[in-house]
Amino acid sequence: MKIYPYIALLTAIALIPYESHGQSTSNVPEETNTTNTPVYKVKQADGTILYTDSPSPKSDTVEFDAKTQNVVSSPSAPKPTLAQTTKSKTKTYNVVIASPAPNATLRNNAGNFTIRANQPTSVKAPRYQLIFDGALLQSNTTGVFTLNGINRGEHQYKVELTDNKGKTLASSALQTLFLHQASALINSN
Repeated sequence: MKIYPYIALLTAIALIPYESHGQSTSNVPEETNTTNTPVYKVKQADGTILYTDSPSPKSDTVEFDAKTQNVVSSPSAPKPTLAQTTKSKTKTYNVVIASPAPNATLRNNAGNFTIRANQPTSVKAPRYQLIFDGALLQSNTTGVFTLNGINRGEHQYKVELTDNKGKTLASSALQTLFLHQASALINSN
């Protein structure tokens, strides 16, 4: 059976005893003892060199110095800085009602008016929902709600931002508006 020299060399290196192969968790370098398992070098008849762990009459003992050891030390991983650990990965959404102003009085006999909302932050949500008198009245992507046929009186409303699954991302403050309409009962003499 013919043994290839490079396989013999790999076998010889694998047989060298080692403590941690650079996997030590301490910063103190560990010393390894390579004198327990000797490695022999044999020059064969065809001129190739064979490394082995079994001595023969024509073999020479190979001595390894400290620099030839097969130990690799890995650098320690950098510790995360405070800025990296406190950075928030969540997006902050915000919605404000642009018009009408809080406690506004609107005059329209047909009960028609428009509520406008916008997002002042750079992070935009896909959907706006108008909650009018405690119930969802309209939903769209523009933030402009045109209301028709609303009865006169006091009304409370707010606008919510939602994602495509319906999860509420942000909500405006609850506001009040007063809608005035001329009465049909008042005589205009």
